[in-house]
Amino acid sequence: MNNSGKTLKQLTLLALSLGLALPANAQEMPTPSKTNVVTASDPKFVELQSPDVNVGGANKKFRAKDWLEIEVALDVKKWSPKPQDDYIDSLTIKWWIVVKGQDRKTYLMEKTVQHINIPVDEPSVVSVYLSPNTLKRITGKDGGGKSDLEAVGGQVDFGGEMVGFFSHGKKAGWWVQDLGSVERTSKFPLLNKDETPFKTYWYDRYAEILPKK
Repeated sequence: MNNSGKTLKQLTLLALSLGLALPANAQEMPTPSKTNVVTASDPKFVELQSPDVNVGGANKKFRAKDWLEIEVALDVKKWSPKPQDDYIDSLTIKWWIVVKGQDRKTYLMEKTVQHINIPVDEPSVVSVYLSPNTLKRITGKDGGGKSDLEAVGGQVDFGGEMVGFFSHGKKAGWWVQDLGSVERTSKFPLLNKDETPFKTYWYDRYAEILPKK
């Protein structure tokens, strides 16, 4: 049993001994696959300015603002059976990010991204982004960044089974536990790379995203 499983078991025993009930949404993180294993790096944070590109000689004047990029490198350590062409059809990354707000609230943002054509013989990088307007709307300041995040977490899934995970700021598995006063919201969207101005930049560095139909 992993540490998160032991913790939940201990909480359950304590709750029963006190005659209490656990929160309805207290859960145990899925057990990682033993057949297919993907290791994930610690999340890396990069502040990127909106690109300033001349198109057809047009020079549009504007003040470039800062985006926050969060990226994780994935490495396929074990896969059975190994694909004959050395590519996995797809992996699904589930992201959870907790951001501190200017209103003294904390917000949970979620994003699911399906990646395709994952090589088994080289690392792949996956990422999500917070736009300048989202950052300012939540934090109340220009240039919001890593210091405004309380936690980042993610699962790497294949065929409905977890094959890897990553975490920053809190112990792995925090995203399936009761988060107390943290407010879940879709008002402040997380974006995948194809939903940003960086879609065509550094293309071969990042895992391909399944196109929308």
